[in-house]
Amino acid sequence: MPRCYSWACSAPFSRRTLVSGGKTREVADACRARQVQVVVFANPLAEHQRAVLGEMFDCTVISGEDLSTRGG
Repeated sequence: MPRCYSWACSAPFSRRTLVSGGKTREVADACRARQVQVVVFANPLAEHQRAVLGEMFDCTVISGEDLSTRGG
Protein backbone atom coordinates (compact mmCIF):
# COMPACT_ATOMS: atom_id res chain seq x y z
CA MET A 1 0.00 0.00 0.00
CA PRO A 2 1.44 3.40 -0.92
CA ARG A 3 2.33 5.75 1.89
CA CYS A 4 0.19 8.82 2.27
CA TYR A 5 2.08 11.87 3.44
CA SER A 6 0.04 14.70 4.96
CA TRP A 7 0.67 17.02 1.99
CA ALA A 8 -0.47 14.36 -0.47
CA CYS A 9 -3.54 12.94 1.29
CA SER A 10 -6.00 15.55 0.15
CA ALA A 11 -6.47 13.89 -3.26
CA PRO A 12 -7.20 10.16 -3.44
CA PHE A 13 -4.81 8.02 -5.42
CA SER A 14 -5.98 5.80 -8.22
CA ARG A 15 -5.43 2.04 -8.04
CA ARG A 16 -5.04 2.20 -11.81
CA THR A 17 -2.06 4.58 -11.65
CA LEU A 18 -1.02 4.62 -7.95
CA VAL A 19 -1.21 8.45 -7.91
CA SER A 20 -3.94 11.09 -8.19
CA GLY A 21 -5.18 12.22 -11.58
CA GLY A 22 -3.68 15.68 -11.20
CA LYS A 23 -0.25 14.34 -10.27
CA THR A 24 -0.40 11.88 -13.18
CA ARG A 25 -1.02 14.75 -15.61
CA GLU A 26 1.73 16.83 -13.99
CA VAL A 27 4.29 14.02 -14.32
CA ALA A 28 3.17 13.25 -17.88
CA ASP A 29 3.65 16.89 -18.90
CA ALA A 30 7.09 16.99 -17.26
CA CYS A 31 8.14 13.75 -18.97
CA ARG A 32 7.16 15.06 -22.38
CA ALA A 33 8.77 18.46 -21.84
CA ARG A 34 12.07 16.90 -20.75
CA GLN A 35 11.93 13.88 -23.10
CA VAL A 36 12.22 11.48 -20.17
CA GLN A 37 12.89 7.88 -21.18
CA VAL A 38 12.33 6.08 -17.84
CA VAL A 39 10.28 6.90 -14.72
CA VAL A 40 11.07 4.97 -11.52
CA PHE A 41 8.45 4.60 -8.77
CA ALA A 42 9.64 3.78 -5.25
CA ASN A 43 6.51 1.69 -4.65
CA PRO A 44 6.01 -1.70 -6.33
CA LEU A 45 3.84 -1.51 -9.45
CA ALA A 46 1.54 -4.10 -10.97
CA GLU A 47 1.99 -4.85 -14.65
CA HIS A 48 -1.25 -3.02 -15.51
CA GLN A 49 -0.06 0.06 -13.60
CA ARG A 50 3.23 0.03 -15.54
CA ALA A 51 1.33 -0.25 -18.81
CA VAL A 52 -1.14 2.55 -18.00
CA LEU A 53 1.52 4.90 -16.67
CA GLY A 54 3.90 4.11 -19.53
CA GLU A 55 1.21 5.02 -22.03
CA MET A 56 0.31 8.20 -20.15
CA PHE A 57 3.93 9.28 -19.65
CA ASP A 58 5.05 8.09 -23.11
CA CYS A 59 8.09 6.33 -21.62
CA THR A 60 9.14 3.19 -19.76
CA VAL A 61 7.87 2.96 -16.16
CA ILE A 62 9.49 0.71 -13.57
CA SER A 63 9.52 0.40 -9.80
CA GLY A 64 12.45 0.46 -7.42
CA GLU A 65 11.76 -3.24 -6.95
CA ASP A 66 12.62 -3.78 -10.63
CA LEU A 67 16.03 -2.21 -10.19
CA SER A 68 17.15 -4.98 -7.90
CA THR A 69 15.57 -7.87 -9.82
CA ARG A 70 16.09 -7.13 -13.52
CA GLY A 71 19.37 -8.14 -15.05
CA GLY A 72 20.60 -9.14 -11.59
